[in-house]
Amino acid sequence: MATTVADLPELLKGIPPGVWVAISESQNKVLAYGADIEAAHDEARQKGEQLPLMVRVPDHNMAMFL
Repeated sequence: MATTVADLPELLKGIPPGVWVAISESQNKVLAYGADIEAAHDEARQKGEQLPLMVRVPDHNMAMFL
C-alpha cells in the first residue's frame, strides 16, 4: 500500500530543490536533509527515527519516494 503524507508541500517548504529529505514515520516533521540520501537517512536515525520516509525534493514538478 502506498504511503500518504498529509501535507507534503508544507513539510518541504523552504527545503532546497534536489536534496534528499528524511521525514518522520509519523509524517509530521522533517528530521534531516542533504545532497546525499545516506547522510540524510543516517542523521534521521541518529535522531531516533528507525524508518524515516525518504523523499527527494524535485528540481521541477515531480517527486521520487523510497
